[in-house]
Amino acid sequence: MVSPLVRLIALAGLLALAGCTLTPPTTTAPRDDMPVGIQDSSPAHSLLASARNARSRGDTGAAGRYLERALSMAGAGEATVLYRELAELRLAEGKPRDAEGLALRALREAPANAEWRAGLWDILATARQRQGNTDGSEAARAEAEKLRGSQMGAR
Repeated sequence: MVSPLVRLIALAGLLALAGCTLTPPTTTAPRDDMPVGIQDSSPAHSLLASARNARSRGDTGAAGRYLERALSMAGAGEATVLYRELAELRLAEGKPRDAEGLALRALREAPANAEWRAGLWDILATARQRQGNTDGSEAARAEAEKLRGSQMGAR
């Protein structure tokens, strides 16, 4: 038979453990204005600049190679910038299917910045329109507008 003292100690231990699990974790909610970009100190930064220069000269092949190299060394949060650049490049090259996939990938990694995400949905809408997917394009535009509307409400 278990003594009342052992029962009391066991009950106190269980209550202490239960108290620990009932405490909600402290988390920081994602901000809607989180900046999106690549730090100047990042190795991907100079490659992104080189890609933009190559694109402005009309050398889309070199621009794509720079961006793909930058992706291989991108830090946390930087990939979304590079995927977006690649999506825009693929649209300019007349490759809307590739652009759609890259924009979707950028969305998966995008921070909680409504304007940034809306811009990605705009790219998706254009890519889908160029593929003849009118319904998909309209849905993407609606998502972009919804995000812009939520941003207006936050101001």
